[in-house]
Amino acid sequence: MKNLTVIFTTYNSPAWLEKVLWGFSCQRFDAFKIIVADDGSGPETAEVLERMRAETGMEIQHVWQRDDGFRKCRILNKAILHAQTDYLVFTDGDCIPREDFLQ
Repeated sequence: MKNLTVIFTTYNSPAWLEKVLWGFSCQRFDAFKIIVADDGSGPETAEVLERMRAETGMEIQHVWQRDDGFRKCRILNKAILHAQTDYLVFTDGDCIPREDFLQ
């Protein structure tokens, strides 16, 4: 059972998004979900998420809001509302986690 959700934001940074997701795919602890809180990125971000779901098998949820300026806190709050686990871990969309980050 997955009892932990990782939440991080992104905004039009598909290269960084892919690096961060590869980092999470290498975690020793693997009972987690990911919610990507997207502050208005274009379609390239959704394409990366779809590809990474297929390539890694990770459970990745995409919570998106329309681009209306910097609204990071608002999209984080939306992502929190989508989480259904007991524990939430927050990180940034440009931080590649070590393999023991969630452990």
